[in-house]
Amino acid sequence: MHLPTLIGGLSAIGGLAQAAATSPVIEADDFSITGALQDLGVDVSQIPALDSFAAIETRSTDKACAAACASLSFIFGSKVSAQETTGYNNFTSSFWSVQQEEVQPHCVFRPAKSTEVSTAVLLSRLTGCEFAARSGGHAAFTGASSAPDGISIWFKDMNAVALNADKTVASIGPGNNWLTAYAALEPHGLAVIGGRASSIGVGGFVLGGGISYHSNLYGWSCDNVESFEVVTASGLIVTASATSYPDLYWALRGGGNNFGLVTKYNMYTIPSPELYGGARTFLEPEFPQVINAWINVINNATVDGKAQQYVAFLRTQGMNLASAELTYVKNDPNPEIFKQYRNISAISDTSSAKTLVEYVEYLETENPFGLREVYWPISAALDERFANWVVDLFYSMVPEVADVAGAQPVLIYQGITEPMLNNMKNHGGNPLGLAGSSGPVHLLHISCWWKNESDDKTIYAFVNKFMEKVMAEAKSVGVFNEYVYMNYASMFQDPIARYGADNKAQLKKIAKKYDPREVYQTLQPGYFKLDGPPVTPSF
Repeated sequence: MHLPTLIGGLSAIGGLAQAAATSPVIEADDFSITGALQDLGVDVSQIPALDSFAAIETRSTDKACAAACASLSFIFGSKVSAQETTGYNNFTSSFWSVQQEEVQPHCVFRPAKSTEVSTAVLLSRLTGCEFAARSGGHAAFTGASSAPDGISIWFKDMNAVALNADKTVASIGPGNNWLTAYAALEPHGLAVIGGRASSIGVGGFVLGGGISYHSNLYGWSCDNVESFEVVTASGLIVTASATSYPDLYWALRGGGNNFGLVTKYNMYTIPSPELYGGARTFLEPEFPQVINAWINVINNATVDGKAQQYVAFLRTQGMNLASAELTYVKNDPNPEIFKQYRNISAISDTSSAKTLVEYVEYLETENPFGLREVYWPISAALDERFANWVVDLFYSMVPEVADVAGAQPVLIYQGITEPMLNNMKNHGGNPLGLAGSSGPVHLLHISCWWKNESDDKTIYAFVNKFMEKVMAEAKSVGVFNEYVYMNYASMFQDPIARYGADNKAQLKKIAKKYDPREVYQTLQPGYFKLDGPPVTPSF
């Protein structure tokens, strides 16, 4: 296995911070794209593909992207892969969901440093060719991190993991997934607040929030970032922190890809002892007891923050099952907080002691590649009667997709606990709109995979119908919460709008400041934008 380079030293983490602190961020009205490229050592007059190409401001065209990709190839050579090449096929074949694999960009660009990312963004602006950026590529819908007919920026080669001098901050490149990040830090006895499955990319996970095994102790991933290195729309590279560009720092902690391309995540480190956990599986008669235990663990997070859990409800081989993934961030096989679960009769239990690397590798088996996928979340106040009602509804509706080839719908329950909510107030807060919640939040979502594109609308309509019923019930009994978790959101949802009107307005104001010509809204249209969902429902 190839692991990222581990480099010591403060310079690896904050090298551009001083320059960023003194450089203008807001684009001047007379901003020159060619001038900015010239500052990066790119003379556009020397690029053959641009000789006769007139800059355009409209949607990407074949001509625009042919010029952009040819220009990147002229400058960077083998770092650019055209269609029907090995490098290109390696990119398209390595996505988690088939919907992402199906996207055909005009070219794939693998930058090795931040200034090369700046060049790609500026060439996109110069030509009008759309782009997308990929960290792990773990989204469940078309175009989230690959640009149809455009430039797909693959961060794969920006995979360094560095520690500062006292090892309190790890600088993690966006080319890492959580397996490579954890594997680089584990020899030091350290980790960061990151994902729970190995192939999930660092980038999208952090920018959308990021629930971790350690979140009851430290909060979500976005709330444990010391600073972000960001390529702005003008190609300028800035370091955003609580003291340097604090508005941009706030926006990036949940605001997604709307403000720039993050080329370095500088994250606070935590100790990484051995964990204990696994899946404990129950039959249907035990479901009410399981839900009661799930609620009590959420409420007891204020007493013991070492516990993390989620419960998955599914039907397999004719049986209705509840699988509770119970993780304790210490090698303790029977902590008090999980005793209620242990006292419920189970048909299987995979719990064991695991390192963090071993744990994310184990959980990866629950997220198979090569299938069509959808995730779809909502939120509600924690309420036992409501939680039981939703489970009953789920199993009553599962037969509606029983004849869809390969379909496996799963209802997953998690809790946003009071310690998590309290940690969202750290370092100036975040834009998620959750910190004011009056008590724990029930985060529920449908995960479903299936085989055939011809069944897409059937699955989307099924999940939408289920969620509409759930939302109606939640509103009826007074437990509905507006929040939508970006990292699980379907392409038909608008997470930014669910952060609250004030936070959305503030995010738009910040985006306008750092990206006055809306490059990251119009030329990078994939994923969740500030003004609506990626796709308007058509089922």
